[in-house]
Amino acid sequence: MKSFHITECASTMDEARTLLGKGERSPFFLFSDRQLKGRGQYGKSWESFDGNLMMSVVLPASEVSSPGLLSLSCGLAVAECLVKSGLEPNLVWPNDVVISGAKTAGILVEEHGGEFIVGIGLNLNCPAGPETLADGRLINSVSFFTGRSESPAEWAKIIAESVLRVISLREEEILPSWRAFSLREGEIKHPIGEMAK
Repeated sequence: MKSFHITECASTMDEARTLLGKGERSPFFLFSDRQLKGRGQYGKSWESFDGNLMMSVVLPASEVSSPGLLSLSCGLAVAECLVKSGLEPNLVWPNDVVISGAKTAGILVEEHGGEFIVGIGLNLNCPAGPETLADGRLINSVSFFTGRSESPAEWAKIIAESVLRVISLREEEILPSWRAFSLREGEIKHPIGEMAK
């Protein structure tokens, strides 16, 4: 899949729209070293610490088997990558990935001219440990658990490939897998099942 690396941008999702407007064809992905105006679900902002992964994957709508569940599918894609790295993620409706109860990744899906733009923010290297943001949200990072510095470029490629794989999943495949990772009533669990195989 074609990729683009950007040093700095307002939002990788906005950059994806710009590339589409210039004639770039999907699928492709892009990631940025710095994102100044990242956004999340319901108009919330996304804290974009340097060293973390800010990326967008652009997909042709015609290749997405379950458009209404795309956010869940992409959550599975991120969880799969984390499991393969030895981590124990959970999924929270509708678009959060958490580890040990603290948010580690978020997903936002937008449609644009027959394409889906999937924005993914993954805390890789900051903060060093669980940290509470000004709005009370608890976050952590992958490196806190792996004990090493993580490469945004490597993770961008791995996640993009995982996303490209899951978009072909049907609803009857997505929902049971998503529920296996989901948190219910605040209980933290760490399923390592079919997606890790």
